[in-house]
Amino acid sequence: MKRLGLIVIGALALAAYLSLFVIYEGQRGIKVRFAAVLKDDSGATVIYQPGLNFKVPFIDKVRVLDARIQTLDGEPDRFVTSEKKDLIVDSYVKWRIKDFSTYYLATGGGNKFNAENLLKQKVSDGLRNAFGTRTISEIVSGERSELMDEALRDASVKAVDLGIELVDMRVKQIELPQAVRSSIYQRMRAEREAVAKEH
Repeated sequence: MKRLGLIVIGALALAAYLSLFVIYEGQRGIKVRFAAVLKDDSGATVIYQPGLNFKVPFIDKVRVLDARIQTLDGEPDRFVTSEKKDLIVDSYVKWRIKDFSTYYLATGGGNKFNAENLLKQKVSDGLRNAFGTRTISEIVSGERSELMDEALRDASVKAVDLGIELVDMRVKQIELPQAVRSSIYQRMRAEREAVAKEH
């Protein structure tokens, strides 16, 4: 009888261990049953908040996703201005998951590497559109915040398909290719020489 009691207690402890799980602060969980994201009665995805939660063992799987703001700092990329001049732009984006179900499905199971690769394309398209409508002088002058707002809006609309919200986008550095730099320096020298001749 004593042995049966220990077996029952052990079985209950094992069932509790397999049924309970913890979602930590800065994370959210989604429940997957037989490779399908579970939804509640209203059709909304079941999202687990931080704390102790319950699942059906062996049937339900919980995928934990990072809910914090994350940074995507890609490689510098080449963009063409409205004057057909090349610029090398180094930028970064702050983002977070907004729709966990869409993110999970769009990224192949919540794969951050896939998410960042898809997001890089959307951000690059947004920057390409914003830089493509401006001249070098407009980009280098005070229109940079307007340019970044436009690029952020454009990329944000496209990122919705990934379940991602773009929080911020910034340019770290804009570099002119050597040929463009040389031509700008020559133009500056010519302008200064013209001013010097006038005086």
